[in-house]
Amino acid sequence: MFKKVWHDWWIGIFILLIFIGIFSGRSLVIGFAVMGLLVAGISWVWNELSLRELSYKRIMSQNRIFKGESVSLTIELSNMKPIPLSRIDIDDDIPEDLEIAGTELLHSPNPKTMKMRHSTSLSWYEKVKWEYRLTGTKRGYFKLGPSSLTSGDVFGLFDCFERRDSDDYVLVYPTVVSLPNIGLPELRPLGEVENGIRMFHDPSRPSGIRDYQDGDPMKTIDWKSTARSTTLKVRTFEPSSSHTVILIVAIETALRFWEGYSVANLERIITAASSIASYCADKGYSVGLFSNGTPILSDRPMDVPASSSVDQLMIILEVLATVRPLPMGSMTENLSTSSKTFPTGSTLVITAALMTDDFVGIITRLHHMGYKIVVLYVADDSCPLLPEGVLLYEIGAHFESMEQRGEFVSR
Repeated sequence: MFKKVWHDWWIGIFILLIFIGIFSGRSLVIGFAVMGLLVAGISWVWNELSLRELSYKRIMSQNRIFKGESVSLTIELSNMKPIPLSRIDIDDDIPEDLEIAGTELLHSPNPKTMKMRHSTSLSWYEKVKWEYRLTGTKRGYFKLGPSSLTSGDVFGLFDCFERRDSDDYVLVYPTVVSLPNIGLPELRPLGEVENGIRMFHDPSRPSGIRDYQDGDPMKTIDWKSTARSTTLKVRTFEPSSSHTVILIVAIETALRFWEGYSVANLERIITAASSIASYCADKGYSVGLFSNGTPILSDRPMDVPASSSVDQLMIILEVLATVRPLPMGSMTENLSTSSKTFPTGSTLVITAALMTDDFVGIITRLHHMGYKIVVLYVADDSCPLLPEGVLLYEIGAHFESMEQRGEFVSR
């Protein structure tokens, strides 16, 4: 209250004292008032400059980690002006799902965050640092900040405040486990061909034109060439390997969206998909991803085209790390409209915790279209009957045992 009164009335008070001193002939009062105005003026200028040329940085050894891993976090505060700061208080918002060793976090009014506080003083051109270890306890994209800086003049008459946003973040990848730990055989879990690789014609890789033969699909007829030669001509394509894997991640965990979602089953789905993606990358397969979930930084369902590049695994893990818990439309609807883009002869690996009749129906249709289908069913109940030829793994019990042993914890 005193500071508020001071801020509102100090000029008037000192001017009044000057007039009182003049009319009463008391030079001491005049001198005191002038000194007060001078101190207040210096304090005001000092306060206005206190947060200028003041650098606050977060420096991390890396900003992408796996769940349970730690990175170093350095907080650096630099005063880059010839004016010292007698006090500086910094409050930094830290997501509650990131653990920081070496400091005590305070409660924050902002949801799902904690507050990290630093208080110090700085002389001119001085720099201070604080060192911490930051650990990711949950998959996701976590933004650091904003930070709030509070300082003032050396006499403590004024306060200044500044809020600073930042682009600093930590991306925590989902858990990746070995296939036997989630109930999959380590040798050919996707039913890969043991001797040789099955070959298919890939319509995205044309190789030439030839005469029509009995049994050729009508969609391969090249009508322009046929018109020129008066005999039916068909397009030919280069063969492609069946070792193209499309991960189909169905994130529904409840029949109706207003029922919410199962945290445990969602994490099982993401972990199973991440583990298969890692297996395919190790084997050198071309792998892609399709899901009815949406990443945090996007408003569209996830769709990563198949690729065998060295960066493909990290791209897929980044997408899976940030998937939201509620789906954008049912997987049945999404597959009905998007399955035509899947490479011919690819293996579709479906991770799911909920299998409706419509979902079984679209799986049946994809199977009849020639896709090889593998289903990883992660829920605790039994999976409904699937078409003959679809490879099914019911792995809910394996996840449950991992959770009980503390090897895989759903948050």
